[in-house]
Amino acid sequence: MGLYVNPGNEAFRQAVTDDIYVDKTQMISFMNQKLNKLRGKYVCVSRPRRFGKSMAADMLAAYYSRGCDSGKLFQGLAIENADSFEQHLNRHNVIRLDIQRYLFSGSHLHIFIRKIQELVIRDLEAEYGDCFTIDQYGLPGVLEQIYAHTKKGFIFIIDEWDCVFRLAKECREIQKEYLDFLRGLFKGAEYVELAYMTEIQREEQLC
Repeated sequence: MGLYVNPGNEAFRQAVTDDIYVDKTQMISFMNQKLNKLRGKYVCVSRPRRFGKSMAADMLAAYYSRGCDSGKLFQGLAIENADSFEQHLNRHNVIRLDIQRYLFSGSHLHIFIRKIQELVIRDLEAEYGDCFTIDQYGLPGVLEQIYAHTKKGFIFIIDEWDCVFRLAKECREIQKEYLDFLRGLFKGAEYVELAYMTEIQREEQLC
């Protein structure tokens, strides 16, 4: 169990035991249908602030991650009755990222992509260190090597992927670098089983 690769379920555990928790686990059945589909496996959810985007991301991480045992957390919830519930429960490699955590200061804009890759690769080394060497292709290159050795893919759960565009509104170079990173991470990558991303819905999207 790492911080970013195959994380635990503590965040979802706290949500489930909260007095205001609302069961959204039926969403998991929908996501299970998207796994390993050529185009369907890329999902982006756009919602206004305070609509439970992070909680849903924590729920998916708790459900899919091999780094925890979440069976009891889902007892009595809607997903427990789904045919696919046991099939995917804690059976997948998960990479969980919350982009705004890397950008709580504007000074991080020029280093956050490098830091994300360094931190995720550090977690990957604990389990797959003998499967890869770090080269100029960074995280995508590492994941390709792991997949070539193990044939095990990854589920990506990325919260607030768009916060870069709020903090770097006038910096097209950083925006392009970030989009190039995501494109290199996802486009045509066999190691992607599912990519679930959230973004904050902008006011113009509500009109």
